[in-house]
Amino acid sequence: MNDLSLRGVARRFGGITGGFSVVQDIFGGSVPGNSSLRARLETMARQEFSFGVSECIFGWTAAFEQTWTHIRVRIRLNPDAGIPAATMNNLSTTWENGIENTWSNQWGCGQAGEITCRLTFEVQWVANNEHHAVRVRTGPERSNMTTWDTLDTGAVAAHEFGHMLGNPDEYTDPTCPARNPVNTGTIMDNNSANIPDRMMTRFANNIGSTVVNI
Repeated sequence: MNDLSLRGVARRFGGITGGFSVVQDIFGGSVPGNSSLRARLETMARQEFSFGVSECIFGWTAAFEQTWTHIRVRIRLNPDAGIPAATMNNLSTTWENGIENTWSNQWGCGQAGEITCRLTFEVQWVANNEHHAVRVRTGPERSNMTTWDTLDTGAVAAHEFGHMLGNPDEYTDPTCPARNPVNTGTIMDNNSANIPDRMMTRFANNIGSTVVNI
């Protein structure tokens, strides 16, 4: 179950600080039938983000959904003709596990008077209403954010997922001599599982919070 902060959501999305009444301030005076506090908080906190990113000679659009500290990215995979469904099923599992296990539970968000909530990341494979569409081709090929191949590992998928969140590459590239930082040893450099706190700052800022250790 993803973390939520009652006081945090009330502050950020309800403008409520200090003491407050859940019934009065969250539910507006009465609790609708079959309604739960968690469902109400999730509805209040859910936001869609989309913004342009420009780095060196590259440009793309980052996009994701954020519900407090849970980030979901809807991805539509478009396999080339001839790639079997069984292969796509296996790849989907490998890529999902690689992405979610790499990015989730490394950092949290919190501030005084609010519980610290883990930053968690979810891949949702969809047929429509996607944040990102990815062509899948037979490998080996060089992959990028919008084109993956059948030999890509979960670590490669986690790197490309980082672009979807708005992070540029951090490896040395002769076509980008002024790139900075480089050779960082992070997920955006060499596909490692190293995710520094600076890559979490935008999610904390979205909810008016601070990145913290968990």
